[in-house]
Amino acid sequence: MCTGGCAKCLGGTLIPLAVFGLLANILLFFPGGKVVDDNSHLSEEVWYFGGIAGSGVLMIFPALVFLGLKNNDCCGCCGNAGCGKRFAMFTSTLFAAIGFLGAGYSFVVSAVSINKGPKCLMSNNTWGYPFHSGDYLNDQALWSKCTEPQDVVPWNLTLFSILLVIGGIQMVLCAIQVVNGLLGTLCGDCQCCGCCGGNGTV
Repeated sequence: MCTGGCAKCLGGTLIPLAVFGLLANILLFFPGGKVVDDNSHLSEEVWYFGGIAGSGVLMIFPALVFLGLKNNDCCGCCGNAGCGKRFAMFTSTLFAAIGFLGAGYSFVVSAVSINKGPKCLMSNNTWGYPFHSGDYLNDQALWSKCTEPQDVVPWNLTLFSILLVIGGIQMVLCAIQVVNGLLGTLCGDCQCCGCCGGNGTV
């Protein structure tokens, strides 16, 4: 596959993942599907905006860049017909690196929150984190330690797990584009560079 076509495929995959990441993070502000009376009762990791900033906003820009690479017109510079394409592919590696960092941030925040568990109203009538080192993951009986918000444990666990998976997939896709972009920088796209199977000259 041409490097530009591969980048377009990656960009088309990243867009819906970024949207799902945004939605998942927004839903975390409504534990159990309800509006909280005091924002301080939300888990700290919700305010880190892993899905909104990391897997969302920071992923939109790389995705749009990747989508545009296929339609790059390979405009020449200094008499070199492949120069424009090569520069565009090199630029895509920089955006891919930014996307990788954003996805990595979301991944780490989600992993920390899953291990830590949600903030909730405990049996002693105080708000805090009743779980330790993910002990609740294998023992649902411990979920009763959280009295409010209702169903906050499965709610946070599900949404942060979704963000964890999304972040992991995005990291892999951005890593692929780094390699793809470097290949495009060295060789050009198949439509511009003879060494990639095209008829053009470098």
